[in-house]
Amino acid sequence: MKSRHHVAVLAATILVAAGGCSTSSGHNGPLSAGDGSSSTCGPGVGESIFTFGHDLLTNDSDDPVTITGVELIDPENLELIEAILLPEPDPPMRMSIGLVDGYPPTDYTDHSDGGAYWEMRQVVGEAPVEGRETVNLLMGLKADGAASMEGAVVSYEYKGDSYRVETTNRFRARKQCGGDD
Repeated sequence: MKSRHHVAVLAATILVAAGGCSTSSGHNGPLSAGDGSSSTCGPGVGESIFTFGHDLLTNDSDDPVTITGVELIDPENLELIEAILLPEPDPPMRMSIGLVDGYPPTDYTDHSDGGAYWEMRQVVGEAPVEGRETVNLLMGLKADGAASMEGAVVSYEYKGDSYRVETTNRFRARKQCGGDD
C-alpha cells in the first residue's frame, strides 16, 4: 500500500505534466480545510447513499480561488457521486448539513426552507471561493456494504498555480455504528 505522501507526490507530478503549470501540494496555498478531525459513521447495508458535509473550506487570502476537483482519500467500497459547495451556514438560518441519508439531501432541497439553502450550491470548478470566504464542502457518497474514506483531496487554482489540500474528516459505512470498526 502506498503512503499518502507517495500518492500526493505522484498526483502532483501528474498535474504538472498534464497541465504545464506550477503545482504545489500540501497546505502551502491559501485554502484551509479546518484544523480538527473526526470520524463519522453511517449505518448502511448493501448499497447506501449518503450526503457528507462535515468539511468547511476557508480561503485565507484576499483573492478568489477556484476549486477544480475533489477526490476521496483511500476509499474502500465508496464512490464519490458529486461534490458541491454551499455557503457557510448562517447560524440563525441553520446548522451545517453534516451526515444525511440519501443524495441530494431531501430535507434541504424540499422541506425546511423550501430549498433556498440548496439553491445556493455551486458546482465544483464553476464558481470561485471569494477572498476570506468559508464554504461547506458537500459530497454525495455511494457505499457498497462496509465502506470508508480517510478524507478528501481538494484541488484548486490560485493566481495561476495549482494547489491541493486534504480534509481530515473520515467516513465509515457499517452495518451497525458504534464500537470498533
